[in-house]
Amino acid sequence: MEQLVAELEARSDFRFAAEGLSKPLAGNRAGTVLVTDMRRALVLAGFGYHVTVGALTTPITGGGGDGGVPDITLPELAIVVPSGTAIMPIRGSIQLEVPADADAVIVEAFFAADRASASNASASTGTVETVYNMRTDAPRTTACTVVSANTVAITTPVHHLELARKQMVTNIVTSGITQGILDLDYEPKTPPLFVGPCTVFAHWGSSAGSVTGFAQFEWVELTAALGDLFGGN
Repeated sequence: MEQLVAELEARSDFRFAAEGLSKPLAGNRAGTVLVTDMRRALVLAGFGYHVTVGALTTPITGGGGDGGVPDITLPELAIVVPSGTAIMPIRGSIQLEVPADADAVIVEAFFAADRASASNASASTGTVETVYNMRTDAPRTTACTVVSANTVAITTPVHHLELARKQMVTNIVTSGITQGILDLDYEPKTPPLFVGPCTVFAHWGSSAGSVTGFAQFEWVELTAALGDLFGGN
């Protein structure tokens, strides 16, 4: 009887094969099969990206820069995904500095996405952020534009998908005391796939007082032509 033997190829790089073609199993030089999450493998291959909003001790003021309630046209963060590019989120995190407020004040933070269009967020609407490759030797650069602290309204955004939200209602007897912090962490077990043109947003704000905060967002990114790696067709 003929015995079938699976071929194991020792390698450290991540190579693509055309759809329908077979390729060797990935392994190390000791002959151990490498099994890892696809997003982790793509990060190791240089397709992972990170952006930070806020610098050191200088946070971003929510509510479109005036500290008020979140404004859909003035996102604190906009990740603009162009046509021909697809991204899958790894992690999103927001840390808010909740002010001294009166009773019944609402503080909130959330991530959302416009699935149909790439927003016009740019240097004319906010601050263009530097996106870093999650490999420190930076073998690739992102095709996305990332803009924070938008204080000029972007054009007709729509929140088709709300990805994560955290909200706190102040419940105090004495007004004017500091309520502490509010953290939102988004690490999807089954992440969505954003195929450009589309935009991912982060918002935060408060119904009273000025809420400031920091944010971080990480994703893996491929051209739409290689989107079958994400399970597409």
